[in-house]
Amino acid sequence: MRVRAGVWLGAALLALSLGAPVAAQEVTEGAALAPVTDAVVPLPEPAEDAVVEEPDDPAEPPPMPVAVLVLDVEQAYDASAWGKRSQEQLKTAAREIEAENKRLEAQLTAEEQALSAERPTLDPAAFRKKAEAFDARAQQVRRDRAEAVRALNARADADRSAFLEASLPVVTALMQERDAAIVLDRRQTLLAISTADITAELVRRMDETLGEGGPLPELPGDAATATGAAAETPAPVRDASPSEPEDQARTTP
Repeated sequence: MRVRAGVWLGAALLALSLGAPVAAQEVTEGAALAPVTDAVVPLPEPAEDAVVEEPDDPAEPPPMPVAVLVLDVEQAYDASAWGKRSQEQLKTAAREIEAENKRLEAQLTAEEQALSAERPTLDPAAFRKKAEAFDARAQQVRRDRAEAVRALNARADADRSAFLEASLPVVTALMQERDAAIVLDRRQTLLAISTADITAELVRRMDETLGEGGPLPELPGDAATATGAAAETPAPVRDASPSEPEDQARTTP
């Protein structure tokens, strides 16, 4: 009985000595495989002489690109109420110049025919004197008619210049609204997007603020031409040549 109890006690001690390391190994392996969820990794402290970049001040806006606008002044003038009014006045004046040219041409032609009919009754010296006077008068008429056209062309140019000068405040306002630094002539621009073209907007604002503008400007020296259909529009002046009979008379013995 005692022997059996000793054997049993020895077997129990042996089992305990062999089972303890196995349990410890299982716990150790389980701890090593468990995920670390609450671990905190400390960050390194910056060096004393390190430069830390601060973010840009959000209140300071970034630099904006320089905008460029394009404008067709001639198209704006022609499409505006101002330009349309001027064109109508110029057309009316052109018709008046043409009518006056025809009247003078008919008058000189009649005088030429009368002089030719009078020639047989005049001696050569008297006929030559009348022919020279007629030729001088015909030349003066041609100069006056050419001056009438020149004066009207000058008035048309002055009207366009007045439109351009009146449009400058509007163009300046458009530049400020669109943060533009320069306005280019669209006719000298190779390519431009439609949003850069302010021609139509200029026409709209000019019509709202100035409408048809005023009459064609009078230029210094126009008073003399204005009294007889001289201040009218660019229409080709028909060049009457009433001096041909005179030249024939001079060459005829």
